[in-house]
Amino acid sequence: FLLAGRMPELYVAMLGALKNGTVVSPLFSAFGPEPIATRVNIGEARVLVTTDGLYRRKVARIRHEMPSLEHVLLVPEGDELAAEDGTLDLRALMDAASDAFEVERTAPEDPSLLHFTSGTTGTPKGAIHVHVAAVTHWATGLYALDLHPQDRYWCTADPGWVTGTSYGIIAPL
Repeated sequence: FLLAGRMPELYVAMLGALKNGTVVSPLFSAFGPEPIATRVNIGEARVLVTTDGLYRRKVARIRHEMPSLEHVLLVPEGDELAAEDGTLDLRALMDAASDAFEVERTAPEDPSLLHFTSGTTGTPKGAIHVHVAAVTHWATGLYALDLHPQDRYWCTADPGWVTGTSYGIIAPL
């Protein structure tokens, strides 16, 4: 699960997880603690990538309410990471990682993304997108948005919502 604003680590985590064959669930960074916990629990998240500030404000005090959450990878919002118990420094992990990476082979119907409804009319519902749907996001960026390598493009939708993932991350990148 990803809980961050538009920052390089959000995009790297999203694309890296997809290349790893991991199901990714982006969360709207303006969510409060309860909507975050609800989605993490429904999706049985094992890993959360977030910033140290969002973790302190929204996750730390309710982490015990998310039993499936095994790892929290923090991105510092300032120059230094405000270390928290039971968390890891994503930048330090990335610095220590090998440059060699093999993309996981996936089938068209393998799950790739987990998005949630807004929850305004009840408990949020999860919707799984398969890898072939992610290819469709790219294709609509190419044909519907008419994106070209030299274009400058900005998607106004937050990456935590379907449109922000489809047209803010997958289609242009």
